[in-house]
Amino acid sequence: MKIKKENIFYWLGVLIFLIIVLVPIVWCIIISLSSEKDIFTGKAVFLPQKFDFSNYKKLLTYSTKEGSSFLLSMKNSFITSAITVIIGTPLAVVTGYVFARHKGKIILKIMGLLISTIIIPVFTTIIPLYTIFSEYGILNNIFWLAIVYISSFLPLITWISMNYFKEFPIEIEEMALVDGCNRFQVLIYILIPNVYPIILTGMLIIFLKAWNQYQLPLILAASRDVKPLTVLLAEFSSKDMILYGQIASAGILTIIPPMIFSFVFRRYLISGLTKGS
Repeated sequence: MKIKKENIFYWLGVLIFLIIVLVPIVWCIIISLSSEKDIFTGKAVFLPQKFDFSNYKKLLTYSTKEGSSFLLSMKNSFITSAITVIIGTPLAVVTGYVFARHKGKIILKIMGLLISTIIIPVFTTIIPLYTIFSEYGILNNIFWLAIVYISSFLPLITWISMNYFKEFPIEIEEMALVDGCNRFQVLIYILIPNVYPIILTGMLIIFLKAWNQYQLPLILAASRDVKPLTVLLAEFSSKDMILYGQIASAGILTIIPPMIFSFVFRRYLISGLTKGS
C-alpha cells in the first residue's frame, strides 16, 4: 500500500509539473493560430473558429518586413550560439580535465577564482562590458558578443566537466602514457571516446544559454543587423500597439530549435549531469 501511495504522489507531481509547463505553450500556439478578431472577441472561446496561419507566413516570408527582420534575427541567434558552442565547449572540457588531473597550488587558485565567478549576477557586468565594447569599437559585433557568452558559461561547464573527469579511472590514462602516448593523444584517443556524454552535455547547455540570452544582446547588440531573436520579440509590442498573434507565432518558432536540440541530446544531458554533479 505504501508503494502505491508513493506512485500516486509521483504521478500527481508529474501531472502538475506538465500542466505548469505545457499550458502556457499550448495557449501560445492557440493565439498564434487565431486571427486578431478572434483574439479580441468578448466571448470565452478556447479554440478559434478558423485556424489562421497568416502570422507564420509573415514571419517566414523574407519579402515582408516582419519576415526579413525575423529571419535575420534567427540567423544571428544561430551564428552567435554556434560560435559560443564551437569555442566554449572544447575550452571548458580541456580546462575541466586540467583541473581534475593537476593539483598544484596555482591550478587550485585559478580553479577557485574561475568557479567563484558563477555567483556573479550578469546584470552587474553590463555597464563595464558596455564601456569596454564602446571604447574599443566592438559594439554590435556577433563574434565579441559570443566571447562574452563564453566567459559567462565557461565556469559552470568547466565545473561539470571537472567532476566528470574525476570519475574517469586515471589508471587507463597511466597505461596509455606508459605505452608511449602523450597527454594530447590520451585526450583525443582515450578520453573523448569515453567521456563524450559530458561533451554533448556542455554543448547543449551552452547552446541553450546562448540562445536564450536577452540582457547582454539588448545592450551590446541592439543593431538590426546583429540583434538575436530574444531582443526582436520584445519589439512586437509598443505603447501604441501589441501584436499578440505575431508575438505568439515568433515565440513558438523561437523555441523550436532549442527544443529539437534538447530532444536529440536529452539522454546525454541526464548522464552528463548526474555523473558530473
